Amino acid sequence: MGKRTDPPGGMTMNELLKIFQVDFGALAQPAEGDMPGRPLTRDRVFEAVRQAIVEGRLAPGTRLPERELCEAFGISRTVVREVARRLEAEKLATVIPHSGLRVATVTRKIVREIYEIRMELEVIIVRSFLACASDDDIAVAQEFGQKLLDAGMRSDKVGMVETMSSFLRFMTEVADNQIAAELLAQLRSRVNMLRVYAMAEPGQLETGMEGVRAIIAGITARDDAAAERATRVYVSRSAEAVLRHMERDA
Repeated sequence: MGKRTDPPGGMTMNELLKIFQVDFGALAQPAEGDMPGRPLTRDRVFEAVRQAIVEGRLAPGTRLPERELCEAFGISRTVVREVARRLEAEKLATVIPHSGLRVATVTRKIVREIYEIRMELEVIIVRSFLACASDDDIAVAQEFGQKLLDAGMRSDKVGMVETMSSFLRFMTEVADNQIAAELLAQLRSRVNMLRVYAMAEPGQLETGMEGVRAIIAGITARDDAAAERATRVYVSRSAEAVLRHMERDA
C-alpha cells in the first residue's frame, strides 16, 4: 500500500488528537451508550472543536477533513456533518464545496464590524445592569472584576476570556435584557476567539487589566457615564490589538 498523502491544509489523526487534547477513549464511546444527563458524543466533539478554534489552537483556514475527524474521535460521518453544521451556524467554520470543512477566516472588515456591534452591545448591557442592580449585584460584579484581574496576573488568557463571558451573561441576566442576551449569544464564540487574538499582542494583557479596573470602578460608583466610557475604551483597544495581530501574521 502506498504512503498516504494528507490534503493541503489537512490534519492527520495524531495532529487532531494533540490539538484537541481529549480523552480518546471517552470520545470513542458510541452515542447510544451515553448515559442520561451526560453530554452526547456529538456535543462533546462539537465543544472540543469549538474550543480549539476559539483558543486559537486551530488557525483560520485550517482544513478539517471528514475522514480525519472520524478517525480522531471514533465517530461516524453523520456526527461529523452535524458538528460541521453547528460550527457553521456559529460562523466558526465554513464548508467549502469540493474542499470540505475549514476554520473560518476573519477579514479586517469583519473584525471592525464585530467590534462596532460588540461595543454598542456591551455599553447597553452595562447601562441596563446599572439601572436595576442591587448592592449584592454590584458586589458580584466586583468579584468578577477580581477574578479577571487574578487571571490576568497568572497570564491565563483563556481564563480571562471565559470569565469576561460569564460576567457579561451575569449582567445581562440581572438587567433582564432578552434581546441583548440573544445578540450576545450569537456573537460570543467569534468575540471570544478575537479576544484571544487581542491578548496575544505584547502589552495587551496589561492594557486589558487596566480596562477591567476602569469598568469595575464605574460600576462600583454606579456612574453610568464612567462605566460607558471605560467600556468603549476597553473594546476599542481590543479591536486595535486584534488588527495589529492580523497585520503581523499576514
